[in-house]
Amino acid sequence: MSSRLRTSRLPRSQRRGSILVVALVCLLVVMSLLGHMLLAAVRNGRQLHAERDYRQCELLLQAGTDRGLTQLAADASYKGETYEIPAEEIIGQEAGRLTIQVTRDQDAESSQLNIIAEYPLGVVPSVRRSRQLQLQVKPRPTQE
Repeated sequence: MSSRLRTSRLPRSQRRGSILVVALVCLLVVMSLLGHMLLAAVRNGRQLHAERDYRQCELLLQAGTDRGLTQLAADASYKGETYEIPAEEIIGQEAGRLTIQVTRDQDAESSQLNIIAEYPLGVVPSVRRSRQLQLQVKPRPTQE
């Protein structure tokens, strides 16, 4: 018997090749994990921007509702308005549009307030929200 211990039956050059294959497989697994992490980060960033745009559109819609109610209370002949809000006045990203329309019934006892908000303006994935309010016109008391 020989006193030398045999560690492997493969020659030394074949062992080096198998170690290289194992290293390449490990590198492939690590690169795959990093790729999936990067895709998840990009997806989360897009989702965050979409939620920010949705929230900004909701805030524009609420501001339009407040403005429409205020203008209608101050002026009974108010018919509405459309205006664009520049990006600098919102959050500096994109502009927005707010449309307020007042429609009155024939009997003049009720009117409808339609508000449409769109943000960001001119971008393909934009958010558009609308709100309709039915308002009853109260007769003003006469002063004697």
